[in-house]
Amino acid sequence: MMLKWAGGKTWLTRNHPDIFKGSNFQLCNPNTKSIEFDRYIEPFIGGGAVFKYLNPKKSVISDINNELITYYRCLKVNPSKLYESVRSHFNLHSKEYYYKLRKDIKSDKFEIASRFLYLNYTCFNGIYRVNQKNEFNVPMGDKSNFHYTIDDFNLYSTLLEKTDIFLQDFRKTILTSRKGDLLFVDPPYVTKSNKSTFDKYSPKVFSWKDQEDLAEMLIEKNLEGVKIILTNIDDGEILDLYSSANGWNIIRLNRANILAISKEKKKYKEIVISNI
Repeated sequence: MMLKWAGGKTWLTRNHPDIFKGSNFQLCNPNTKSIEFDRYIEPFIGGGAVFKYLNPKKSVISDINNELITYYRCLKVNPSKLYESVRSHFNLHSKEYYYKLRKDIKSDKFEIASRFLYLNYTCFNGIYRVNQKNEFNVPMGDKSNFHYTIDDFNLYSTLLEKTDIFLQDFRKTILTSRKGDLLFVDPPYVTKSNKSTFDKYSPKVFSWKDQEDLAEMLIEKNLEGVKIILTNIDDGEILDLYSSANGWNIIRLNRANILAISKEKKKYKEIVISNI
């Protein structure tokens, strides 16, 4: 959805499309059928790669990041206004302008959204991180050529037409799911022994207790007949949270860590847990 997002799932939709089909996770099988669902729900929307890939007819997306949700809402209701505002930032792009705008807190929702997209696109690796004052503090990266057009903004606005967008905790979003819905859940990768993440994503840091609450809710929703796809880090502590439930399929995948500073991208393992 035009965002660079640390931990985003574009690589997953590109390299493992069968995860979003049925037939018990038979990867790279072109004969598998697409998942059928009544409504798509994503409580940690982030960059929206899976939402974009599935292009659901009816959906609910949410997050606790106010700027992110403001961006999606503005993109939905007035893509032209947002595009013009974003272009004005890129026309002025420089090191001085980046750091000046980074300090400049906006109040108008379209100014918030355009500032957010500009900083996201020009900051280092699309990281979203805030300090103790909840101020965005990621340094400038080396990318400045914004290649998206008004047609792209209009296209993504159309994708959001039948989407309900909420600024809220994941628990509230998951509670609305019911039998026949598809829940795609991509939480921050936090384990019990490593309680901190690489950044502070919002004033409320996702904790191990949140990870436990999430597992309890997904196990319950599994019993209710909700279709679930969960991504997380391949860690025994995470797997233990789901070991007591039946019907889970588990895939282990390697992916490149785009946050690696060395020329050779580091590989780390992820898991996909699903009841489909």
